[in-house]
Amino acid sequence: MNKKLIALAIAGAFCAPLVASADNSSVTIYGEFAGSLDNVDGGSAAASGGTPASSESRGRVSSNNSFLGFKGSEDLGNGLSAIWAYEQSIAIDKQNINNNANDTNADVTSNQSRRNTFVGLSSKTMGALTVGVQESPTKTSTGPLDVFGQHTLADYRSLIGAVGGSVRAQNSLLYTSPTLSGFTGKLMWAAQNEAGNATNTTNPTNPSFWSGSVAYNNGPIYGVLAYERNKGLSTTATAPFAGNITTFATTSTNSDVLKTTRLGFGYKFGAAKIGVGYERTKLDGISSFTVGGAATAAGDTKRNAWYVSGQYDIGNNAIKAAYTHAGSYSHTTQTGAKQISIGASHSFSKRTEMFALYTRVSNNDNNSYALGGGATGVAAVTPAKNGENPRGFSVGMVHKF
Repeated sequence: MNKKLIALAIAGAFCAPLVASADNSSVTIYGEFAGSLDNVDGGSAAASGGTPASSESRGRVSSNNSFLGFKGSEDLGNGLSAIWAYEQSIAIDKQNINNNANDTNADVTSNQSRRNTFVGLSSKTMGALTVGVQESPTKTSTGPLDVFGQHTLADYRSLIGAVGGSVRAQNSLLYTSPTLSGFTGKLMWAAQNEAGNATNTTNPTNPSFWSGSVAYNNGPIYGVLAYERNKGLSTTATAPFAGNITTFATTSTNSDVLKTTRLGFGYKFGAAKIGVGYERTKLDGISSFTVGGAATAAGDTKRNAWYVSGQYDIGNNAIKAAYTHAGSYSHTTQTGAKQISIGASHSFSKRTEMFALYTRVSNNDNNSYALGGGATGVAAVTPAKNGENPRGFSVGMVHKF
């Protein structure tokens, strides 16, 4: 017993300075590992008037949206704290990191694999103000309604957010209000031309990014309204326009403006919960655009999409289903798609679950939405051509810490 007491005293003597140096600050390590075994197929059905395309059927192991993060805070007194976070996508299968190239040293530090990384101040009465790389309020607005989460092949962002509204904005300033009677507001601004390299010298403009949301989350009810306005830098389809619109031309240099509006509602009753989401995207200031690499049209364009989901819990098990519908772009025909997903999961604990699911994107004849890819961070299952129906079956495990 005496030896144990002596050992504890020695350990305490060494640890005391470390605790003291930490003062009123704290650091937390967190993250999510989401590995799965997938069987995917890009589809082999013929487009209208075409010939059958070769199948893209294959098996794979996926990291999905696995990531590692560090966050901390320091109590500054009077209800004010300094806060920070650093997140990085990781590849547990030594393949794609956040759907970008192979796992190399350069990719580990690239902007594509960087997740929420910021520093700022938080007040219990005034809210939080942070700067860095951060998810836009529009991106996070309807995310809680996705019953498959954002770590599987069934991620609803294959169609929702495929044009805009799923941005993790660099060079961003984000204000998050305190929660009052269940209501929380967010407002973001991001620098779009921080390097000062806009090409329009004849009629210069100031590219800009704004995003905001108001959410109500109280008891069984969740509701949200979000809006985003992104004024671009160039006349080519670069992020965030590099979704399903592959190319476009503007009416004048730097005049393209992408507007995204989202509405969402969720309700939980007993062991069941339902969710409904709506998204409207509109791209102004363009003279022509191309959808799916083939369907070309002229003039400003808009697209409507909606999502409905349901989940029923049976003990530690859950049965899930979701349906997404993306309408055709204006000035085009047969450029829409729909996605159906069904699955089940078993929770071993609050942190660990296993899942199985099947999901499929059914494209209209003149479009080629991929399953995954883009904003989802999950390796894409790309259609062989327009009218193909990418699909996949996935079995996996998610551990959060």
